[in-house]
Amino acid sequence: MADKKQGELTTQQIVILVIIIVSFIVLLYFLLRTNPGETSSKQICHNSVVLLSKSAGLVGSLDCKTSYLCISGGSNCADFNPTDTINVDVSKEDEIKNNVMKILAEGISDCWWMFGEGKIDYASGLLQSSTHCAICSRIKFDSKLQESVKEISSSEIYNYMATHQSSHDASKTYLNYLYKVNKAEGLDIVSLILTNKEYLIVTGIDPSAPYIWGDKNLPVHILGTGEITTKTGCEIFDITKS
Repeated sequence: MADKKQGELTTQQIVILVIIIVSFIVLLYFLLRTNPGETSSKQICHNSVVLLSKSAGLVGSLDCKTSYLCISGGSNCADFNPTDTINVDVSKEDEIKNNVMKILAEGISDCWWMFGEGKIDYASGLLQSSTHCAICSRIKFDSKLQESVKEISSSEIYNYMATHQSSHDASKTYLNYLYKVNKAEGLDIVSLILTNKEYLIVTGIDPSAPYIWGDKNLPVHILGTGEITTKTGCEIFDITKS
């Protein structure tokens, strides 16, 4: 009889413990999803990634949206409805290209940070047989910027990232922060940028890969719209909402 009573107490304790854990997760969910002040979409996305990885799929889902970025020299980006516009002073000709590369490097870094810098497994609930990808940003240039800068080579962007510090980790260059390297040799994650074209900043995760040294996580790429599948292996774009 005593053994049975002890068993009942143990079961009760387990139920109470489960309730406490679930309540904590639910509370964490609302604390991360809501903020009395203005919470940026990037922060909301990052919070949801952290939450999903901690909750083991019990509650929560990714709340990440694609940003539509117009890099402008003073006019609107044609046939494009931006969520964000960053203006570049085209009167300072010797600074234009560097300013554009800073915007691109920041966009790539923001994407990497939003999805956990390769340290977080947020693959819970995703199909195990496919590489799932996020389009962090769609980028377009306005006509005035196009007149000032026709193209930016991948080597120019790599060089910029190798010689400028990341805003997410001031102790590292963009290149080291993003790809854990100091030189761009062997990297193929940045396209030649033609300012009359549209580009995507993309990352993702492969749920079937072992989580060793972040092998699940796809490095952040900035590519033309026709290069995504061939250069990233992305099969499903279901991590971000348009």
